[in-house]
Amino acid sequence: MALKCMWQRSAAALLSVVAVLAGLSDHALAIEAAQAATKPPLSVNVFVSTRNDTCYDRGDVAAITRFATIARDRINAKGGIAGHKLDLRILDDYRDQNRSLTNIREALADPDSVAMVGLSSSDRSKAVFDAAGKEIKQKNIPFLSAISVNSIIADYPNVFTMRASQDDERLPVLAQFVRRSGYERPAFVGLRDTLYATSLADGLNRVMGAYIVADHRVAAKDDKADVAEFPAIIEDLKAKNADIVFLAIGGDRNGEFIKQLKSAGISPAVMLTGRINSVPDDIKKDYGGSLFELVWDRLPDLMNARLMNLMAGQPPENWIFLGDKISEAPGWAKGECKERPASAKVDPTSDDNLRAIGIGTQYADMLGLIAAAAQTAPRDIGVKDLRAHIIAQLSTSYAAGRGVFQGQFENWSFDPKSRTATRTPFLVQLAPGMGRTQLAPLQFARLKNENLRAIGTQYLDIDLTRIFSVDDNAKTFQAEFYLSMRDDGQENAIDLVEFSNAVINPQTNDRQITVRTLANGEKSDAYPDGMKIYHVSGRFLFQPDLETYPFDTQRFAINIRPKRGDKPFIIQPPPVELRDTAVDADGWEPKSQYVGYDEDFVTTIDAKSHQPSIVPFYKGSFVWIMSRETTDYFLRVVVPLLFIMAVAYVSIFIPLSHFEAIVTIQVTALLSAVALYLALPAIDSDGTTLSDRIFLFAYLAVTLMIAISVLRINPFFADRPKMQMSLTAAHVLLIPALALLMAVYVQRSSLGLG
Repeated sequence: MALKCMWQRSAAALLSVVAVLAGLSDHALAIEAAQAATKPPLSVNVFVSTRNDTCYDRGDVAAITRFATIARDRINAKGGIAGHKLDLRILDDYRDQNRSLTNIREALADPDSVAMVGLSSSDRSKAVFDAAGKEIKQKNIPFLSAISVNSIIADYPNVFTMRASQDDERLPVLAQFVRRSGYERPAFVGLRDTLYATSLADGLNRVMGAYIVADHRVAAKDDKADVAEFPAIIEDLKAKNADIVFLAIGGDRNGEFIKQLKSAGISPAVMLTGRINSVPDDIKKDYGGSLFELVWDRLPDLMNARLMNLMAGQPPENWIFLGDKISEAPGWAKGECKERPASAKVDPTSDDNLRAIGIGTQYADMLGLIAAAAQTAPRDIGVKDLRAHIIAQLSTSYAAGRGVFQGQFENWSFDPKSRTATRTPFLVQLAPGMGRTQLAPLQFARLKNENLRAIGTQYLDIDLTRIFSVDDNAKTFQAEFYLSMRDDGQENAIDLVEFSNAVINPQTNDRQITVRTLANGEKSDAYPDGMKIYHVSGRFLFQPDLETYPFDTQRFAINIRPKRGDKPFIIQPPPVELRDTAVDADGWEPKSQYVGYDEDFVTTIDAKSHQPSIVPFYKGSFVWIMSRETTDYFLRVVVPLLFIMAVAYVSIFIPLSHFEAIVTIQVTALLSAVALYLALPAIDSDGTTLSDRIFLFAYLAVTLMIAISVLRINPFFADRPKMQMSLTAAHVLLIPALALLMAVYVQRSSLGLG
C-alpha cells in the first residue's frame, strides 16, 4: 500500500510539471487575478429569439450565447466595467410577443443593469415599445437593439440599433443605385400591412416621388403573400414597362413571383429584400433579368478577414452552430423540409453557418462597445450616471464620421440623429447567365457629410505560383504571382492597386515589388480579351504564430487596398472552385485558400478645430494557409533527441555498483540535448514554441533520471527497500509514461487541439 501511495504521489507531482511545460503559465494566473472584482457586479441583459418554424436549428441563439460569453470573459479579464465584474443574462422570448414584453420589463427592473442588447423583429419590437416605451425612456438604460425600422426608436434617446437604418442607409443606396445604373421606371411590390414592407414602400415613394411607376401591396394568406394576386400585378408591371421591381413579399414567395414574371414574357431587374438564394435554382437559371440584394456580410466568394483570422488554427467544430432537426417545424408536415444525408457534414464557412456566426459576433461586439464606452467614466461613478455616460459616448465618441469602435469582427459607429448603426450595405448581383452571385459593379460608402460616395468593384484574381525564403524572425516571405483584372478603361490600372503588406525599401521608401505587364486588355491571341494581366514578385510581411513551431500552420497573405484616396474600390474574386490552387511552396504544404475583406479607415483631427474625422475604405487579402514541412525537423531534432533520451533511459539498468558510468551517460545525454538545442536556428518568438517545450521536457526527463539515480545510492534510501522499489518503479515506468504523455501533447498541439 505504501508503495502504491508513493507511486501515486510521484506520478501526480511529475504530471503537474509536464502540465506546466504544456503551457499553464503565470499568464493564466494573472488573468484570474484581473478578474477579481472590487465592486458589486453589473449586468447586461441580452434578448434572443429561439425559433421553431425552420427545418433545422439556424444556430443564432447558440452563436449569440457563445460569443457573448467569450466577450464577457474578455471584459472581466481586463478589469470589468468601471471596476465592476460583468454578468450576462440571456433572455429568450421564443418569438412570442408577450414573452418579449416580459423580458424587457424584467431587464428594466434590474437595478444593476448597465445595458441591454438585442430585440429584433419589427412587429414584435413595435408592440414592446407601444406597451413599455415610457419605462424604457425613464430607466435610461443604454439599449443596443437589433431593430431595423428606425421610426420605432425615434423618440427614445437611450435606444440605438446595431442594424442599418432603412431611411439613412438602405433607401439612399437604393435611390442612388437606380439613378446611376440607368433604370428609369422602378416599381414596388410588397406585403400589405407589414411594418417592414410598408416603411420601405413609403420611403421609396418619399425619395423617388413620381419616379415610381407602380406601387402594389399584396394581401397575406396563411401568413404568406397570396399568389392569386400575382397575375394582375404582373400585368400592370408589363403595361407600365417597369424596368426594376423592388420585391418585399417574403423570401419564400420570391421564386413564384419571378417565375410568373418570366411566364408573362417580361424580365425586369428585381431588387429583393430577402436573399437571392431564396429563389429556386431552376428559376434563377433561366430568368432574363438581373437579380439584386442588399447585404452587410457574407459577400459572394469573400470572407470576413477578421473572422477568418480568429478561426485560423482552431478545430472547425468549434465554429459550427447549425443545430439539429426541429421536428415541430411546419415544413416537415407539409413536405417542404428535407432530411440531411447521414454522411453530411456542416461546413463552418457555409452561408447558413456564417450567418449564425455573423449574428453572434455582432452581439459580442456590442458588449465590447459598452465596455469601451465606459472606459472614460470615473471609477467611483454610480450605476445611473454610468448609464448616462455610456449613452453620451455612443452619441459623440462613436458618432458617424467622428469615431469608430473597432470591434473584433466589424467597425461600429452610429448616426447621431437616428442612433442607427452606419453600416452601408453592399449590392450583390446575379446577372443573367452567370450562375453565381457577385458584387455589383457599383458600391457606395457614406462620408461624414452623410453623402454617398460611389465605389467601383475591381474584378480581379491572384494566382500564386511560388512562395519561398520564408523568414520567421524577419516575418517576411518572397512571393511570385500573376494578377489579372478586368479592363475598366484605366490606362495604368495596376497603379491604383497598393500591395499594403509588401516590405518597404528604406533606401527608396517604396515597396519591394516588381511588376511586369503581360497583357494590357487589348485583343490578343495569347490572353483573354478585356483582361489586364501582370506578373508580380516581391517580399511581403506576415504575422507568424510560432507557439506550435515546427508543427505549425501559418497564414500567408497578399493584401490589397486602393493606392489613391480618390479612386476607392472593393475587390471581387472569382469563385473558389475556379481559382488555381497549385503553388510551389518551398518547405511548406498548402492546405487551403480564401479571399478576405475588411473595412479600414483614415482617422484625422483638425489641429485648429480639434474636430475628428473618419474616412472609410475597403481592403482585401488573398490568403493561403500552409503547414510547415517537418521532415527536416524530425531528422535533425526529433530522431537524435529520441536516441539521446533512449541512451539515458537504458543507462538506468546498469548495476548501481557502476554508479559513475550511469551518471556519466546521463549527464552526457543532458549536455548533448543542450548542445542540440543551441545548434538549431534561433527563433525570435514572444513565447515558448512547441520545439522549446520538447527540449524542456527532454531536460526534465534526463535530469529526473539523474536525480533518481543519485537518490538510489543515497544511504537514507538505500537502507529502505520500499523506497528503493518506489524509485525503481519511477525510473522504469514513470519516465516512459511521461514521454508518452508528451508525445500525445505534441500531437494534439500540432493539430490545434491544445
